[in-house]
Amino acid sequence: MEENPKFKRFLAIAAIVTLFNGLLYTLAAQLALPTYNLTPTPAAVLGFRLFGAALLTFGLILWFLRESREWVAIRGLLIGASVGNIAGLIVSVWATVNGVMNGAGWLFVLTYGLLLLGYAYSLWALYRKHAGEAAHL
Repeated sequence: MEENPKFKRFLAIAAIVTLFNGLLYTLAAQLALPTYNLTPTPAAVLGFRLFGAALLTFGLILWFLRESREWVAIRGLLIGASVGNIAGLIVSVWATVNGVMNGAGWLFVLTYGLLLLGYAYSLWALYRKHAGEAAHL
């Protein structure tokens, strides 16, 4: 796979968004929860902190793989990210529509949706490019 500056830029932006949210939810869960009309009970704070830790992990994976040209690694990243964002999108829509979260929950929906579009488009575009390169060998 050759270098793709647009793809690298997308992964860098996705990593920064993910890392920012990961830091916020890990370090300031008690402050973030009320934004979404979620009561900062000890269990909810723990859940948000664990969510933040997972986001930190994934954000770092995005950051370090943005330099990769290894198709198998990039494909795995994009498939995993797409599936995870589909799940997050469904859960966020459900929670917002059913009043578990207030209108600020649409920020989760927007974030998951935009990232999903980016991951899915990148997977599609890179798959086509990779398939075209393989056909010429």
